[in-house]
Amino acid sequence: MSTDIAKEELLQKVQKLKAKSFIEDGLLDQVCEVIQESSLREKELRAIMNGSKAVLDQKGFAESARSIFDHCKDLIGATSGYVALLNETGEENEVLFLEAGGHSCNVDPDLPMPIQGLRAEAYHTNKAVYHNHFMNSEWVHLMPKGHMILRNVMFAPLVLKGKTVGIIGLANKDGDFNDNDAKMATGFGELAAIALQNSRNLDDRIQAEKQREKTIGDLKQALAEVKKLSGLLPICSHCKNVRDDKGYWNRIETYIHKHSEAEFSHSVCPDCAKEYYPDIDIYDD
Repeated sequence: MSTDIAKEELLQKVQKLKAKSFIEDGLLDQVCEVIQESSLREKELRAIMNGSKAVLDQKGFAESARSIFDHCKDLIGATSGYVALLNETGEENEVLFLEAGGHSCNVDPDLPMPIQGLRAEAYHTNKAVYHNHFMNSEWVHLMPKGHMILRNVMFAPLVLKGKTVGIIGLANKDGDFNDNDAKMATGFGELAAIALQNSRNLDDRIQAEKQREKTIGDLKQALAEVKKLSGLLPICSHCKNVRDDKGYWNRIETYIHKHSEAEFSHSVCPDCAKEYYPDIDIYDD
């Protein structure tokens, strides 16, 4: 038997006791309030725990963010919303996904989502904000053509190192948003921020590993080039040509130039000058 069913049965038993005049009305109201408050706290804790699992699973951020958003939305009672990240210029949102919640929304998906209106307040204050009569608010004129009706809205920031780098948007709750909703949404925003940081750390590690592998490959290649001039080098005792590993004979300067970064400039040594150019005094005595 689940906890919710057990509490419901307890409430029914209390109601029966009241009907038999065993419990005063004021005491009954207090008991019911305590049970309902306990149920709410348990529901909140369960949602936070499920959201935490999405962080610990270390999946891609988009997948983690979707799971965190769903748990937040269901707990608070919103029916639509989105998760977005701040773009590189810091002027617009880049939406990861949008949940219309069955409402009609014909906004061009390629339209920019600038940081303005109530959303800008969440970005600038690093705090969750909400409005329960949004269609009558000062920001309604900022909605693009074809946007769904927003009875109420809430924005919870994703804060990293003291700066809001993304946002969870929630809308169209059946009833008004309240301060406790903002508190819960703030907690889920913190979970999403941790998931984002984990994702970025993972990307950095993957990139660092790729760079490490490339560096190791470059070093191995460089070492292989160095080793080309080591070991026994077959050289003709007469013409001094060198035999390469494919069996071809090359002039020694050609071989060394090919297997190293050495460059050659030809000249004549003193012994050869005397033998081949006896009439020319190339070298002074």
